[in-house]
Amino acid sequence: MSTASKTRHKYEIVAAGIRATIADSLGPNDALPSERELMEIYNVSRMTVRAAIARLADEGLVYNVHGSGTYVGSPDLFAKAPKLTSFTEDMVSRGYAPSSRVLEVSRVAAVAAVATRLGLAPGGECTKIRRLRLADGNPMALETVFLPGEVLPMEEFDAKSSLYGQLTDRGYEIHRAEQEIHAVTLDEDASGLLAVPLGSAALEIDRVAVDRRGHPVEYARTIYRGDRYSFQMAVSRESGDK
Repeated sequence: MSTASKTRHKYEIVAAGIRATIADSLGPNDALPSERELMEIYNVSRMTVRAAIARLADEGLVYNVHGSGTYVGSPDLFAKAPKLTSFTEDMVSRGYAPSSRVLEVSRVAAVAAVATRLGLAPGGECTKIRRLRLADGNPMALETVFLPGEVLPMEEFDAKSSLYGQLTDRGYEIHRAEQEIHAVTLDEDASGLLAVPLGSAALEIDRVAVDRRGHPVEYARTIYRGDRYSFQMAVSRESGDK
């Protein structure tokens, strides 16, 4: 049996065990055991645990809260949850014609913050892609993407093709992502590229995306013009909340 088959078999066993635990003793929004606890319970690696959780998240059984843990989901939560989309898909859904201008494609050594997010050793090889994202020909966002070198070498990046499509073709289909959104003010470089005054308000999204095996394959920092872009998200209160 191949290593990939063994890993798949292991994470499916872990996923089945967690499903049983949820059915027997947990309700919506209850916390799952930590990754370390699950590693000890099932005697598997962290990678296997993360792959199992990714499968359950795809099924809508669990959801992740950054910096907190993994929780049992509910139908209402997942019906209202935002979908993972590419910039192109997002712009099309908003009625814009998307396009891009590539500013940089280079091979770089991962600094500590990038290495941590991609699960690499500090100084590990990355492909850096910097693009100005356009909507109806006008600047919408400034995007900087880091990919492990083995996922997409710099020389094999096709600026005319979808990045996510290229990753899928190479066996690294983007499946899930965790995002952090915060407000920033634009420096001279960013404001010039986005065609707004220096110091303008903007939204920065930091995103770590993983493939269906739970492997981190993309770390992206995207700065959106605050005057052209907004987020909409449905939320709800559980009955009995005070």
